[in-house]
This record gives sequence, structure tokens and C-alpha cells, in this order.
Amino acid sequence: MRKKLELTWFGKDAKSKLEPRILQADASLSHHANRRVSENDVFDNYLIRGDNLLALKALEADFAGKIKCVYIDPPFNTKQAFEHYDDGVEHSLWLSLMRDRLEILFRLLSKEGSLFVHIDDNELGYLIVILDEIFGRSNRVGVITFKQSSASGPKAVNPGLVTTNNYILYYVKDKSSWNPNKVFVPTGRDDRYSKFIDGFEDGHKKWKLISLKEAFLRSAKLITWDDAKKKFLDKLEEKLSDFVLENAARVVRTARVAAKDVNESARGALARSNEFPGEVQCSPREDKDDYYFLNGEQLIFYKSKTKIIDGKTCTASPLTNLWDDLLSNNLHNEGGVSFPNGKKPEALIKRCLELSTEAGDLVLDSFGGSGTTAAVAHKMRRRWITVELGDHCNSHILPRLKRVVEGEDESGITAAVGWEGGGGFRYYRLAPSMLQQDRWGNWIINKEYNAEMLAAAICKLEGFTYAPNDAHYWQHGYSTEADFIYVTTQTLNGDQLQALSDEVGEGRSLLVCCAAYRGSADRFANLTLKKIPKMVLSKCEWGHDDYSLNVENLPMQQKPKAEPPRQGGLFGNGEDRA
Repeated sequence: MRKKLELTWFGKDAKSKLEPRILQADASLSHHANRRVSENDVFDNYLIRGDNLLALKALEADFAGKIKCVYIDPPFNTKQAFEHYDDGVEHSLWLSLMRDRLEILFRLLSKEGSLFVHIDDNELGYLIVILDEIFGRSNRVGVITFKQSSASGPKAVNPGLVTTNNYILYYVKDKSSWNPNKVFVPTGRDDRYSKFIDGFEDGHKKWKLISLKEAFLRSAKLITWDDAKKKFLDKLEEKLSDFVLENAARVVRTARVAAKDVNESARGALARSNEFPGEVQCSPREDKDDYYFLNGEQLIFYKSKTKIIDGKTCTASPLTNLWDDLLSNNLHNEGGVSFPNGKKPEALIKRCLELSTEAGDLVLDSFGGSGTTAAVAHKMRRRWITVELGDHCNSHILPRLKRVVEGEDESGITAAVGWEGGGGFRYYRLAPSMLQQDRWGNWIINKEYNAEMLAAAICKLEGFTYAPNDAHYWQHGYSTEADFIYVTTQTLNGDQLQALSDEVGEGRSLLVCCAAYRGSADRFANLTLKKIPKMVLSKCEWGHDDYSLNVENLPMQQKPKAEPPRQGGLFGNGEDRA
């Protein structure tokens, strides 16, 4: 038997048999822009209110393998009280609750999809091991350190280390299919580029190098550097940086280069630069920038250091695994909602989506919180699904997303991405459990279910696509082009079954789900007969509406049972938390 490294905990082997609920749209809370802003407007977005584990299960049938990016910011298990959460879950239960959700998220991701999990150091090491088990250690891209605050304020007087960082665990579904975008971040001016090409327009043979400071003084019509200091004061570096960016094709530095490091044609130009001192030599290239040499050294141009980021040319460097430029300061009213100790900056989510998605891709956040992920995805013209159980689904997320749709939210990344409004979203609630117990303890169909809801729910349970056919009353869904399902609460007699069999005909099959039937189930070769609710009783846990946890109901001093308690109100909500 093959041995493997794994993390174990009380209750790890106890897994819930989740009911795949249907989603009920609420047109009164759905929202679409009053005007179509562009042909790329996205409307098929999902705001779902309900337990996030049940919601993920509800999405699985239709969205498995289709999500391009998942960003989640689950409760950190810090054993501290927050305004919107009781964020203190006993360790082993927290692990089970995370594992259950991550397994479904793995199935929802596309083959090239990415997962970002935001966490602090309380459970960091354990969560890495769980993710290694689910995704495979080879599909771990890395651990990103996110500097969320500085060592100041009340926290600075705490004993020991001052905590300023959170972490983002970055995994992909299948690294062999992974094709990340190259992301750059703004940096300060690189002062190694201290030369300026004089006579640039006259051709490289007449180029002369002067100092960058001399060129800057000429442009500012100044004589000495002291003059520049007096004129620009503390803005001098900013002005010099602007000058460099405006003249990036003329600002250079020189670098020693060995003949073995360039192609054969360039070697000749390199040699000539030594033979003719003071004269720039050029070696043209078809697919890349030309080589230029002077006095045995290569000219490196500042334009190679620049990128256009958010519509602005700036000095840039490739993104690393240390994100210390997105401090969570002044976030109180970002998005028009207050979410103390919980909100993440829109720029942080933007960076995750820039790494992993393109416009039109589908993004999922199952810990909706204040709605940051959905707001950012919408502004970036990605499709999105977000889930939230708490009251702030309506008090925070709903109004925030309406403002985004109408172009009324000017905060966050709005200006950076040029967002002006548009698109829309649909609001969904998780349907109640399909079965409920009567006063004698017998399982019956929930009285809230009408015929359409029942047919849709049975289709999910049996693995069929719900697609009622107006031309054939008995076609409520299909699994293949020739295999259909019919759901009814009637008791069917022999004549009715015969009529069904005749309509289905040869070459097709029909699963008939009914309250009862009379006659032999083997009589009709093209019909399969099952009784509701008997046919589904063993498939799921019925009547469970909340797979989160309320710490007040946790027997902290008792030895955990084989299966973790599944009551309360923590893990159905999240995001967005520090």
C-alpha cells in the first residue's frame, strides 16, 4: 500500500452528504443597468444568499470545470469577535469546514483555473497541507505575503512581533494547463540609468552620451543642480522621474557584455565599437530591439524598464510574491460600505484577477462578505458568482453592486480600469430542503415546492439537466440526447404508463419519478420507474440549512465526536476579512 503524508484531525473522515439544492431567482432584487454602456456588458452574474457549502453544491452540476478563478477570504479562526462574525472555530472543526468547501471548489475550477485563499498565520501551515492533498503539491504556485498594515498604532505596543502581514495561497487546478498573465507593478526610478543620448534624431552614428542631470537641466532651462533644487524643492525627484519616463527611449546605461552572450552579427558590431571609440555601432534584429554598442559596452535603454499600468506609463518590475504596495489603509468607505476589520482593497482582488483571468472569464467568491470580489470582477468585465449567508448580503453587497452597475461607485479600481457602469446581476436564494418531516416523522415533499421546483430538484439529484419541453409534457430534463426524465406527484396506473411508453418510443428512454405506480416496473423496456421520496431518501442529508458553525454552540471542553457539529452561523459567510 502506497504511503503518503497527510494531515489528520478529529472528524476528518466524517463528511456530509450534501443536498444539491436548486437556486430560486428573485427578480425584485436582481438589477440591470438602465442603459447599455458597451457591447461587452455582462449580465449573467449570480449573487446568491445562502449557506456557502450548500450553494457550492448547488452550483456543481452546472458549473463544474467552468470557473476560471476562485478568490476566497474565509474566517481566519483567530478566536476574536468581529461585528459581523464569531470568528473563533475550534481547530479541527475549522479544518473540516475548509476541507469540505475546497473539495467542491476544486471540482468547480476549469483545468487551467486558479485558486487564491486569503489567510493569516493561525492556520496557514495546516491549510497548505490540506490544499496539497486536494490540489496536489505540484500545483501549488506559491505563498504570497500581503502587507496589510504598518507597524504603527495600538498594535505597535504589543509584546513580541507586530503582525503586519496576511498570506494568499496560490494554487492551480493543473499546472500543465496553466497559462498565467505576466503582471508588472510600478516601482521607483532606476538611478543606474544616468546617461542621455544627445542628437538622438540624427542617427546612431552621431549619438553622444551626456549626463542625465545635464539633459534635465537643459529641458528646465536651468544652469546648475542647485538651481533645480531651489526651483522644484521636494518635487525634484518627481520631476526628474517624469523627465526620464517622457524620454525613456533616450535615457540609457552602459553594461559590459561578452561576445559569447550575443549573436554572431552583434559580435561584429561589438568589435567595431572597440575599434572606433566614441562611435555607436548598431546590430539590427527583426523580432527584438536592435543592439547598440559603444566603446565595447552595450547601451541599455530605459524604455525596457517601463510598462503601461492602468493606462499610465511608469517604471515597472515583474510581480513578486511580496505584495507590500497595497496597504489596507483608508478602506472604510471603499465601495460605499463599511465593513470593519474585514474589507480587502479592491486593488488586491484586481491583482489576483490580472494574474489569472481575461475579460469574460468566470470568477467565484463563496465568502462574499462586503462584495469586494464581485465589485472588482464586474468593473474588470469578468463574469462572477458570489455567495453570502449573512444579513450583509442585502445590507452591504446588494447596494454596493447596484452602484457598480449604475456607474455610481467612483472608489477602488474604478478609475484605474476606466469603469463607467453597465451590465447587471441576478439575485438568487437557495431553495429550502426538498424533503421535510411530517408530525409523525415521515419524510414528505416540502410543501413550499411547486411542480417546477420539484422537477428541477429531482433533475439535480439524478444528474439530469433541467430543461422542460413544451412539446412533450414528459420531458422535464435530459442526460443524453435520448435519455429523459419525467417528474410527477401523481400515482400512475397501467394505462398512463403505457401511454408514456408509446410516446417515448424506441431508441429513447425515460426515468419516471412519481408518488406511486400500479403494475410491474419491468413491463416497459423504455421506462424506469422510481417512487418519490423513497428514491432519494438515502442520497442526502435532508433538512440541513446551515453547514456553518456558531462558536457558542461548540462543546469546547468535550472530546469531538466522529462527525463535527453542523449548526450555527459562521462558515456560511466570509470574505474580505483582516
